Order: sequence, then structure tokens, then C-alpha cells
Amino acid sequence: MARCSYHPDVETGVTCTECGKPICPKEMVSTPVGYKCPEHARPERGQYIVVKPRQLVRAIVAGVVVAALGGVIIAWMPFESLLFGIVWGAATSEIVRRASGGHRGGVVGAVAAGALGIGWVAGVAFGGVGLFTLATAVVVALALLAVVEMRW
Repeated sequence: MARCSYHPDVETGVTCTECGKPICPKEMVSTPVGYKCPEHARPERGQYIVVKPRQLVRAIVAGVVVAALGGVIIAWMPFESLLFGIVWGAATSEIVRRASGGHRGGVVGAVAAGALGIGWVAGVAFGGVGLFTLATAVVVALALLAVVEMRW
């Protein structure tokens, strides 16, 4: 009888369906195609995680347009408030998420944060947007895109 690849003192008759390594009950992972070792039981990076180039370009363009428009609108307001930053960040993150095909995470979050930075520059050019409003918008965008975890 073969010995487990992870626990050499344990005899086993089960092997990984992917690589053929002997595995004991402590290490075997049940999958739809049989038992696998821990290395081969890990899920592969799915299509949902990887942002395709076309989706990335759409997200960048849409994010910059919405963030710049938001920055200009905020610059024209007679006062700034926390609410403007929240709405600006939420709108930008939602547009970026939809334009990217529903993706969330680091890449899409970076696109949203970068777009908000460009929107801030546009707002400054049209009269000024405060850094507090920008920081609020970026934090809201990153939280909505699941880049940072917000506990309320």
C-alpha cells in the first residue's frame, strides 16, 4: 500500500485524480471528479477575476468621463460637503464596475481611484475641489468595489 505524500507514516489507497499523488483522508479534497490533493483542489482564477483588455479600456474611459464631470459639477457648487464626496465616489465606482463587465477588486478599484484623481484635477481647473472631498470619494469607491473592507 502507498504512503501519503503529506504524511509518510499513513498508508493510503487513494490518489489525486489530477497528479496521482497518494493522499490520506486528512489531505484529500472531494471534488466533482474525485479526490484531489490540496494543490490541485484550489480553484483556478476564474474569468470573473481577470479583467479583459477591452473591459479595462471601457472602464477607464467611462470612469474618467464620469469622474471629470463630477469634479466639474462639485467645483461649481457654492460649498463642499461630505455628501458630495460620497455621491461622487459611488457614481464613479458604479460606472467603472458596470463598464468593466461587473468586476470588483484591485484592478477596477485602481481604475476608479485614478479616474477620481483625474476628476479632481478637472474640478480644480474649474474652480476647486477640496482634498477631503476627493479622499471621501476614493474611500467610498474602493469600499463599494470591495478593495477595502468597511465595517459600520
